[in-house]
Amino acid sequence: MDSWFCDVHTHLTHERFRDDQHQVIARAIEAGLGAIVCNGLNPVSNREILRLAGAIPQVKPALGIYPTDAVNDLLPDDYPYRVDRFDTRSEIEFIRSCAAKKQIIAIGECGLDGYLVGEETFAAQEKVFEALIALAIEHDLPVIVHSRKREVRCAEILSSLGAKKVDFHCFGGKTKHAQKWAEDNGWYFSIPANVRVSESFRKMLSSLPADRILTETDAPYMGPVRGERNEPANVVGTVAFLAELRGWDTTDAKKTVWGNYLRLFGDFDPGNSITTP
Repeated sequence: MDSWFCDVHTHLTHERFRDDQHQVIARAIEAGLGAIVCNGLNPVSNREILRLAGAIPQVKPALGIYPTDAVNDLLPDDYPYRVDRFDTRSEIEFIRSCAAKKQIIAIGECGLDGYLVGEETFAAQEKVFEALIALAIEHDLPVIVHSRKREVRCAEILSSLGAKKVDFHCFGGKTKHAQKWAEDNGWYFSIPANVRVSESFRKMLSSLPADRILTETDAPYMGPVRGERNEPANVVGTVAFLAELRGWDTTDAKKTVWGNYLRLFGDFDPGNSITTP
């Protein structure tokens, strides 16, 4: 079986890729990436991702609602980031229709956030998260989880709903929790490209069960060099570091991560079946 590199969480529709999006993708493909899972945040990015995936086979579409976007109607007027107003129920139904037509590889990004917003939004965040988890289970799709400062609560909700196919992206909680959930629940954890300069990510890469490790970039964020724009090709360095930490051959590390990707996401290739309204 051929093995490739994978980036299971990236944001190629971000404005920082506006001028060279296709060059960034070309560099990733040249570096050996067989899967670039582009995660949606809201109606605009979800539809942009579908169009991009329809044109480039290596781009795999994951549609979701970011936790702060999920509570767009509760954000204060002085909220420091741009969040468009939209009806979350309608967007969940749009994602459901795409899942039913087998146009997407995963549900994500979705989850809970306790860093950017306060407790007054938690109940509303959880309602959207629960709906998206249920949708993923209904269509046997993985859930790509944002859990910043709410890691344990995310795990509680995922467990209560019986979610099996789970990837925690950029997990910032306690390593002992990641270890337990990987071992007991079979959940995956994707490690970003800044792993060499992050003690917590380095610890996860070296200690998590090998069959529960994935690679991501969260591009344009979390790059290997602080302050520089990240891009999918940088997962190659994460795989090399995985091999270094565990005393493996780089080829074996690559095969391990690619096998993990296939086990969670499957061999998804919608061809020209993706359409957008």
